[in-house]
Amino acid sequence: MKKQLLTLCAAALMMSMTACNDKMDPNDPQSVRKYLTKQQIAFTPNQFVSYAASGDTAKMTLFLQASFEIDAPADNGNNAVAIAANKGNMVVLNYLFDHGAKADVKNGNGEAVIDNAVMMGNKEVVNRLLTQLKAEGAESQTLGTAVLLAAKTGKVDMLEILAEAGAPLDSRSADGYLPIHWTVKNGQYDAMMFLINKGVGMLFSYAETQGSAFTFAGFEGKPAGYMIIFCICAVAYLIAWSIMKTLVPKHKPIVIE
Repeated sequence: MKKQLLTLCAAALMMSMTACNDKMDPNDPQSVRKYLTKQQIAFTPNQFVSYAASGDTAKMTLFLQASFEIDAPADNGNNAVAIAANKGNMVVLNYLFDHGAKADVKNGNGEAVIDNAVMMGNKEVVNRLLTQLKAEGAESQTLGTAVLLAAKTGKVDMLEILAEAGAPLDSRSADGYLPIHWTVKNGQYDAMMFLINKGVGMLFSYAETQGSAFTFAGFEGKPAGYMIIFCICAVAYLIAWSIMKTLVPKHKPIVIE
């Protein structure tokens, strides 16, 4: 009887020890990994990015507790930040940045995440990315492509946000075009006027550089540049009016007898 009792006590002790060993310690990466394995959860970038896509921050936390590299891309080249930004999921995006993720990354198509966000037109996402990029010490010149994309597609709201963040509004694209050139080429009038009002263009840049040395009709610097544009437009209007006058046939007044 005593022998059976001792056997039962030993078995109970072994079971309790096993239960203790199976308990996950969130402060021990190895312990968390064992838990994930027991739950048949693959400890891979693909799995982590899928949790980011579905907004499962609880599972993402487990991965980070197991020392997962937060910026690791999935097989398709997208990492968690790229997916969250593309989907406009601010909860996940804030979670990632709060846990050390970087904004200066590319998506599976090789685009900078900020460029893709500008194309998507999500103001909240773009502002959050810009804030994070600034915190990471990213140069404002890296936003040149985002400005070009906003100009090409006529996204004035994106141009406004980028301008406020200090993005260069006069960076040339690989084909030599300035953002203002693309607004004219693509018929994006509102975007063109926004850039003109910001003093963008070779004439305005030159006028600003020369300052008081650049004069026209009594104006100096940028105002001189505006006056030149005004005069050009006025002359163009007069020429067009003259041409129309010569083309429109003259009619004699109708006299009713």
